Amino acid sequence: MLTKFETKSNRMKGPSFHSKRPWILVSLHNLVIQLWDYHMGTLIDRFDEHDGLVRGVHSHKSQPKYG
Repeated sequence: MLTKFETKSNRMKGPSFHSKRPWILVSLHNLVIQLWDYHMGTLIDRFDEHDGLVRGVHSHKSQPKYG
């Protein structure tokens, strides 16, 4: 499956695909982390409570969701 996401945001860094769900977790150059459902093409959640740069993100294999 090939899906193209287009958004008017900063550059994406460090994408991480969930091992069981159709989710991708990305860190953006503007310090925001986003969780997307790539089957539906929808934004599930965004995380911006942290301080500083996020150079990459990674999903945890044994956890059912991000967090």
